[in-house]
Amino acid sequence: MTWPQVLELKREDYKIPTRKQQANILLVDDDPNALRLYEKFLSFDNHRVLTTTNPQECLELYLKEKPDIIITDLVMPEMSGLELLQKIREKDLNTEVIVLTGHGDIKAVIQAIQNQASDFLQKPVDFQLLKFAVNRAIERLGLKREVQDRSRKLEALLRQVDYSRHYLQTIVQNSPNALLTYDLDGTIITWNEAAERITGYKEEEAIGHSLEDIFMLEGPIITQDSLEEGIGEQKNIIAQILTKKNELRYIHRNASVIRDEKNRVVGGIEGFLDVTEQIKNDRLLEKRYLQVQTINEISKQIARSQDLEAVGDFVVKALVKSFFESSQVTLFIYDPAKDRLVLRAMAGYQTEKAQKRFPLGSEFRADRGVLGAAFTERTPQIIHDVKQSGLFIDGIIEGVKSEFAWPFKAKNRVVGVLNIENTERIQLDESDRFMLEAIVEFLGISAERIEMLNHIKGQNKLLEQRAEELHNALGQVESQKMIIEEQNQRLLKDLKKAGDFQQSLLPEHLPQIEEVGFSAIYIPSSQLGGDYYDIFRIDDRNIGILLADASGHGVAAAMMTAMFKMTFQKYVTDVLSPAEVFAKLNTDFCKVFQMGEFFTAFYAVYDRMEKKLTYANAAHPKPILALKNKTELQELDTNGFLLGVMDMGIEYEQKELYLNEPARLMIFTDGVNEAANAKGKQYGIDRVKKQMVKNLHRNKDEFMNRLQKALYRFTKAETFEDDVSIIVADFH
Repeated sequence: MTWPQVLELKREDYKIPTRKQQANILLVDDDPNALRLYEKFLSFDNHRVLTTTNPQECLELYLKEKPDIIITDLVMPEMSGLELLQKIREKDLNTEVIVLTGHGDIKAVIQAIQNQASDFLQKPVDFQLLKFAVNRAIERLGLKREVQDRSRKLEALLRQVDYSRHYLQTIVQNSPNALLTYDLDGTIITWNEAAERITGYKEEEAIGHSLEDIFMLEGPIITQDSLEEGIGEQKNIIAQILTKKNELRYIHRNASVIRDEKNRVVGGIEGFLDVTEQIKNDRLLEKRYLQVQTINEISKQIARSQDLEAVGDFVVKALVKSFFESSQVTLFIYDPAKDRLVLRAMAGYQTEKAQKRFPLGSEFRADRGVLGAAFTERTPQIIHDVKQSGLFIDGIIEGVKSEFAWPFKAKNRVVGVLNIENTERIQLDESDRFMLEAIVEFLGISAERIEMLNHIKGQNKLLEQRAEELHNALGQVESQKMIIEEQNQRLLKDLKKAGDFQQSLLPEHLPQIEEVGFSAIYIPSSQLGGDYYDIFRIDDRNIGILLADASGHGVAAAMMTAMFKMTFQKYVTDVLSPAEVFAKLNTDFCKVFQMGEFFTAFYAVYDRMEKKLTYANAAHPKPILALKNKTELQELDTNGFLLGVMDMGIEYEQKELYLNEPARLMIFTDGVNEAANAKGKQYGIDRVKKQMVKNLHRNKDEFMNRLQKALYRFTKAETFEDDVSIIVADFH
């Protein structure tokens, strides 16, 4: 169910039976519109819903109202959702906390899970998933309350019968939940069948033994030390235990003290539930989130790289960092001239030792071992136990227990193998296989693309050589020199006309509006380039901001820029979505562009009424956003491929940003961060960011002037090798 559907929904349309209130829910989000939608949707299920946009007020409401469930955004001013979660967990572990996170916020999600968040949902929120998460939280609350209620009832019964061992044993043994009692030394007194089912230990094996001997990894919750430290008479924790069969299980433990007739603490009574499957499901969800993130990062690297070895190095390091810490991940590329697989990339905890035996460039036979089987049979080789396989030979590292080899193809030819050697017997699940299959598919696409680019470079080099030969031949004849000089003069005039034409494509005046101040510069390079920018009114409410960069230089790039402007203007007045505009441009350009011709671009639409910036990025350098009252910088990035390279399967991601406080946005071409000095060292993004922070208090024009001077000081050159285009927008 989408947000518009929720807005249009009426209670009589949401057909549910009348019933009593289900749960007390406290919502906190700095977006009041989102809060209104969440409240309306959850109210249909007879939940009592409290809302606030302030995390501090949320803490006060939490202490006062004692809600069952708290739903919080992770990213909020003044106090983050993660800080709010930590403060709540300092008070109790029973309240269910569901966190809301934006796309790509994986680090914050993992931290929330580590701080015992109950669940998480990705923004924009799917309301059916929100309903499912709330219902699941209610079920978990029911289980916790059942354990607590039974423990309290049992404790009351124990007091009523003057702590009679006979009655205590009777109650424990007849409880359907796992229950036990122990003295202050942790020696088990009673033990029931439900506890036996979870741990595997029978009553006679448990009674009289220390709880730490039975649980192995955990001791009693109620001890003399814990009472002296003032921890309290009740406690809930999530713990790990080892069963009698040495199986690792996760349990939810709830313990209370037992008192004698003189009100002295004599021991503890504890109930516990097996929550292993829930913990495993949470970790599996976290793992799959990481896998999608890894695939996305690798696809971006492949899109912008023209070196297969560099791509391979990025892939092996990403896999070791995220999933295969105890493994050695290597990438081999096939050399048909030698009929050998050549080691081109390596990462893992034994890399230094392995490279002494097999440095990069080492050659391996293409028909031996697990590696050779993957290459010759053209299929993945998954060996969970190398001792049971006749394929395994000595590995890159010592102590290999399992090995996985995945071939990757270009034009239906196997061009290399991704190999993973493990010092543990690792079992690949379905999501692991999907991730590896996706990665080798990307490697194959990269190999094919790079092979094509190398072929084009070879052809260009051959043409350059022939042009040079012709030039030398013409130089032998004086009359031909005159012809060449005349041609050069005409060419310079043509380039001048082309440069004037390109300059005419840029806007003469920038829009003058109250909410935003704009400044823009275009500094042409020593060669005719293909930068293009425009800032324009779409209508009375919306302002368009565009910066694009054509591939290559010369007249062809200038003509591409003209084509971009005409095609772009065809769509922007009718289509407000930047992602949709890029999709249409990409379709049109793919029909006419030749190999090697493409655009990078960033396009944003600013809604003056809502102060909302909607944007999309087509493989362009990430713009930098700075809030005037803070020093943190934010890079605006979305998933988007080059314009004009391929059409099939290409989608452009779109994001929104509300600018409710003064901010400065800088959009620039790669001529800024890639400006190089005489030593070949580039200016870099870090220096751009430092200039942004250093001059945040200055007006936009002064900031632009200082950034230009910094570029000239760094390069110590009168002109740049590439065009430099910058747009600065100050939002008031």
